[in-house]
This record gives sequence, C-alpha cells and structure tokens, in this order.
Amino acid sequence: SGAATASGNSGAATASGDYGAATASGNSGAATASGYSGAATASGNSGAATASGDYGAATASGNSGAATASGYSGAATASGNSGAATASGDKSSACAPGRNGKAKGIDGAALFLVYRDSEWNIKHAWAGIVGRDGIKPDTFYALGVDGLPVEVK
Repeated sequence: SGAATASGNSGAATASGDYGAATASGNSGAATASGYSGAATASGNSGAATASGDYGAATASGNSGAATASGYSGAATASGNSGAATASGDKSSACAPGRNGKAKGIDGAALFLVYRDSEWNIKHAWAGIVGRDGIKPDTFYALGVDGLPVEVK
C-alpha cells in the first residue's frame, strides 16, 4: 500500500507493493506500479508510466509520453500530444485521446482512439478490439482525418 513520488526533472518513482501508486510529475520521468491494482502516472513531457500488476492503470499525460498496461485487465492512457498507449496484458485496454496519439494491444485488447484538429477540438472517436475488423495485434494505430484507424510506426 505504499506510494512513490518523483517530482523533479528526469525522476523515477516505483511502487511495487499491492495497491501502490507511483507518480513522476517532472519532465522525462518514469513511474512504475508493479503491484496488484497499482496506478502509475507520468505527467511530465516524454514520461513513461507502466502498470504491470493486475487491474492497474498507467497514465502518461505529458507530450510524447508512453503508457503501458501489462497486467490482467489493466488500462493504459496516453493523453498528451503524440502519446503512445500499449495494452499488453490479458483483457487490457489502451486509450490515445490526445492529439496525434497512437495505441496498440495484444489480441483481444480494446483500443480507443481520438482524432483532434490543430486546436485540439475532437473531430472523431473510435473504439475497437484487436483481432477484429482488420486491427492487427502489436501494431500501433492512430485515427485518421476520416475517423478510421490507420497503422503507424
């Protein structure tokens, strides 16, 4: 039930116990919550958040951040500009609601994508399941200007 916080630039926070929370709020920070039901948040630019425990949540809210949910039923959200969300755990989900965001997942994972214009107005939203309707596992997708998912590198 511990909590770890790294608020300075290039900091790292790790909460490895059950119900732990890790927060890295500075630029280029890394937050990892590896315990059961942990939450990891990297709110600075280029930060990385990983929730590897079951039911964990990883959020990268800064620009170019990366969020990964590798535990069972975890959720990864990359809400900043050019963020990347990965759902690599069984029954997990990945959400890229930021501008120019992308998401990927394993077979059966849920993906949620948003397309925003240059002023961050939401123009399209899409939800799908990896392995259905042509969505490939372990492949990043972004939402195109037409509101359809497109593969990205």
